[in-house]
Amino acid sequence: MARAFRAFVLALACLAGFIAPAAALDRARLNEARPVSEVELGAMLQAASRGRAGVSGVRLDAGDFVVIAGGTEMRFGLASLSAQLNKEPDASHRQKAFDSLLQKLDRMAASGDPSKPSPAEIARFRDALLPVLKNRSYVDEFAALARKQGVSDGKLLHLPLAGDVIVVPALDLPRITRFVPVGEGRRYGMSDAEVFEAALANLERRAKRFEIHDHGVIRAFDFNPPDYNASLLLLPNPWKDIPNLPKTVVIAMPGRSVLAFGDGDDPKAVAALRAIAAMKDDYPVSRLLFRLAPGGLQPFR
Repeated sequence: MARAFRAFVLALACLAGFIAPAAALDRARLNEARPVSEVELGAMLQAASRGRAGVSGVRLDAGDFVVIAGGTEMRFGLASLSAQLNKEPDASHRQKAFDSLLQKLDRMAASGDPSKPSPAEIARFRDALLPVLKNRSYVDEFAALARKQGVSDGKLLHLPLAGDVIVVPALDLPRITRFVPVGEGRRYGMSDAEVFEAALANLERRAKRFEIHDHGVIRAFDFNPPDYNASLLLLPNPWKDIPNLPKTVVIAMPGRSVLAFGDGDDPKAVAALRAIAAMKDDYPVSRLLFRLAPGGLQPFR
């Protein structure tokens, strides 16, 4: 199943958690002695960028201030920007730092070619990627949220896995998981296919060891971080060292943190798996059961 998915990724040439907007703030806020929060800085940047020559769109997205200018999307991490501002000794220096940032936006809008991310930023993006299983309904949810934030053509980068399950590359950041849209990797020198490849490689590196917990007629996978247990399905062969594997392996994954399996020929195991699949989850994957087949996953009736 994992090999089939990897073949799909390699054949892909190029597929072509959010901060709510705060009330608009004037940059006079920078004159106050108290530290500027990420939300406040985001609101100030939004206010200062709207109507600016060459800037076609701005939004706040998972801790980043995102600007579309000169036909290019550029992200600014609000945590680092606010930290830099708060290190300035006084209001005058904070105002100058804010002006410097706006000048950078102007240069970006005028040239259409923003400064390339630093090697550290590229490494941060690549190393944070992980493949996450989601329900395919999230494709439309993602597009609707993008439109709400002013991005009319925002599309979720994803590949189908089986049934109603898709694989989505996500950035596993310290405080949030952010899903990657189509084309975002270009800023970091990566095609959409390379984003998937990096995510899979990171999963293999982080899941070299995982545990199998016995729960009577069913068993379950577990590794650190447990938020992504269902993603273990994408490893080259996560089943090879599992003892007493039944002839018919049936899987339940109601959410991204749950990967349970049992004997598809045992009515009690199937009933237990159906109960697990029916559980509500904040990060839903599927309420279906799946059978492990030679060609990959197949819905189990």
